[in-house]
Amino acid sequence: MKKGLPILLIVAGIGLGIFGFMRLNDSGGSLEIGDLEISAQDQGQKNSAYILLGGGALCLLAGVRLYSKK
Repeated sequence: MKKGLPILLIVAGIGLGIFGFMRLNDSGGSLEIGDLEISAQDQGQKNSAYILLGGGALCLLAGVRLYSKK
């Protein structure tokens, strides 16, 4: 169990990071009509994507720190 929690944190951090990047890419849309381009972004979804990325980074760093600390 000593190595189980750090590995779980690392996997959770990577998963949250990937999910955050996917959510960040899906936060906006655009429409092109000829030379005119209209774009919109969902600010709430963008903010939650940044929170997921931050949480993923924290989990990843905590997992690496716990794994390397013997």
